Amino acid sequence: MPSVAIPSVAIPSVAILGAGVAGASLALRLARAGRRVTLIEGRAFPRVKVCGEYLSPASVRELHELLPEDALRALGAKRADMFALELDERAIEWPTPTGAWSLSRATLDTELVMLARAAGAEVLQPESAQTVELGDECVRIKLASGREVLASVVVHADGSGRLDPAGPTPTVEGLVGLKCHYRPAQPVRGVRIRVAQGAYLGTIAIEHGGATLALCTRSELVREFAGDHDALVRSRWPAWDPTRRTSDWKACGVPRAWPITPAHPRSVRIGNARAAVDPVGGEGMGLALWSAARAAKALGAIDWTTTDALHRAQRTLHAEYRARLRTRLPACRWAAELAMSPRLVRAAWPVLRATRPVTFGAWYRLMGKPA
Repeated sequence: MPSVAIPSVAIPSVAILGAGVAGASLALRLARAGRRVTLIEGRAFPRVKVCGEYLSPASVRELHELLPEDALRALGAKRADMFALELDERAIEWPTPTGAWSLSRATLDTELVMLARAAGAEVLQPESAQTVELGDECVRIKLASGREVLASVVVHADGSGRLDPAGPTPTVEGLVGLKCHYRPAQPVRGVRIRVAQGAYLGTIAIEHGGATLALCTRSELVREFAGDHDALVRSRWPAWDPTRRTSDWKACGVPRAWPITPAHPRSVRIGNARAAVDPVGGEGMGLALWSAARAAKALGAIDWTTTDALHRAQRTLHAEYRARLRTRLPACRWAAELAMSPRLVRAAWPVLRATRPVTFGAWYRLMGKPA
């Protein structure tokens, strides 16, 4: 793609689009390293976002580099050290070899943005990017307010990469992600996946005695229930009590993609904007935290004014992403299909129960989680 003529900036800088887990943690890492950062987010925080709110064991090291255990506990984060598969009135539970965390995105994202600002990042929020012009020496970002931001590099961390010329991250046709918060009658133990026809539901405890209900469902089910998500959930989970819901329902498409190559050396993609796996594996926030750490390492060590250095950083990131997703993406896809097919799970239930340490361990490793 040809570059446009844009004057270079006096001080090398990076502009990050999106202040979710990927964008805010990258801004925090680069600001702590003394780099000039502008973080641009279109929504005011705190906000409820479609997400299972499970911080995978595969990302705990990157998480603790930003938020040590005592800081997480002060925010109300919960330890999740068990995985449960539910079918009808039955459940199989596995203790996880390594612990995970759960924390709402409203709390986590807000905290990461606050830390990034305290570390020296400029935060523009709420402020929406409208266009991105890529030049040989600089990037020009036009905001909805009319303001322009000039930067050496732009990082797409908005979940889709909509302003990168390579195009947005594709979503799976016929699937919808739904999410709400609720107050459970009994504490939710670990992360729990419920198998249902045409949908799978995940529940996990979060701060202040609340819990998250997130599900992936066929679009025809949403149409069948005319958008009444409570009725849809109750048809698949009879114990669901809509009166315990504490937030409105949120809906979005379900992204799935192998690593996308950005269209320009000054345009970097991380998080779901770069690649995405089905949410059944609980790797969404894990990939966001990991990709931000890898991008901070790749970008933090080079001169942002040098195109050759940016090309090398892009190649490094792409290779690392492909290696990371080699087994994760197919494993999550297969697990998602299985979790929406109760007939197959019923047939496999005796084997799953009898061999649960082996079967769970194999699935755990395919997801890239440390065993």
